[in-house]
Amino acid sequence: MKIHALALTRWKHEDESIKDPVHLHCGVDVSQLSFFQRGTVKEIMALVVRTCVAKTNPGDYQRLEHEGNYIYIICRHTGIAGVCVADTEYPQRVAFAVVTKVLDDFWEECGGKVSQDKADNCMLFPPLEKALQEYQDPAQADKITKIQKDLEETKQVLYNTIDAVLARGEKLDDLIDKSDSLSMQSKRFYKTAKKHNQCCTMM
Repeated sequence: MKIHALALTRWKHEDESIKDPVHLHCGVDVSQLSFFQRGTVKEIMALVVRTCVAKTNPGDYQRLEHEGNYIYIICRHTGIAGVCVADTEYPQRVAFAVVTKVLDDFWEECGGKVSQDKADNCMLFPPLEKALQEYQDPAQADKITKIQKDLEETKQVLYNTIDAVLARGEKLDDLIDKSDSLSMQSKRFYKTAKKHNQCCTMM
């Protein structure tokens, strides 16, 4: 049972020339990876999460499946989405509760003033990293899951795979291959890991 990543991602921009979502803070747990894999896995995770946010409609709660992991997304009308990437054993109720808490805490702290920078990790939020560690054990999230229980029961969650929400004929593998934001090393690593059915041990 593991959370691989948490992210706060801006999908609505004041600068209309910015087309893709921008990560205000994308935290990835790379503690079990070798030093040489860490940067690569962070790059791939950032692209996967960005793709998922881009394919989630404002107001939606969505769970996407990819390579034996679930990506939980809450896309708010404020222009910010919260994302949790976890293995399939991690409880869905807890994953959405963690995302909700991080979104609420972030919005309260920033007072609605969000960085409009186009670079990723332009508005670091330390409580996100704390949540990434603290909620590896779902039992630690008991308090917040109780608070969220009533809310979640009124929300409809959309279930899909990443490839199913992409444009017809498009696949995540192709997006990774064509991506300008990934280094050649990351692309090679993704292909090799996928071939050996490890896929970065997380994606």
